[in-house]
Amino acid sequence: MIFQIKSPKIKKKKKIVGRGYGSGKGGHTVGKGMKGQRSRSGFKRQRAWIREAKLNSLPKLRGIGKRSNKRKYKKAKESVFILNLSDLENLREGEVITVQYLKGTGLIKGSSKKVLVRILGNGDISKKFSIKGIKVSASATKKIEQAGGKVY
Repeated sequence: MIFQIKSPKIKKKKKIVGRGYGSGKGGHTVGKGMKGQRSRSGFKRQRAWIREAKLNSLPKLRGIGKRSNKRKYKKAKESVFILNLSDLENLREGEVITVQYLKGTGLIKGSSKKVLVRILGNGDISKKFSIKGIKVSASATKKIEQAGGKVY
């Protein structure tokens, strides 16, 4: 009966290579051949479909170019100016205040076309002003309307 007992299937252990001549698997080349990229460390054979996909996309990669993601000219930055109601106290009464008007008076500077102006409610105002095309805070709007001005 002992001859009918099946022996458990023995799994052959993977040969560890690159540990010298005494390890049982060759010396310095350990089955990788002589020289070349394939014999170096880090070489990994790509599967055929990956290699094919890369080859098909090569023209696209080639077309990107060396300087693809850089602007030829610098983009004009927006200038942001914050004014308070106390800054507007020096202006003439009854004026329609726009960005162009503020540039003319010298309250805001900047040669760029995009100039953002915001008027905040710090300080008091006694003169009437009409403000057009400028962002105004809620507290500043309230004070301007109390003084008899308008915000468009």
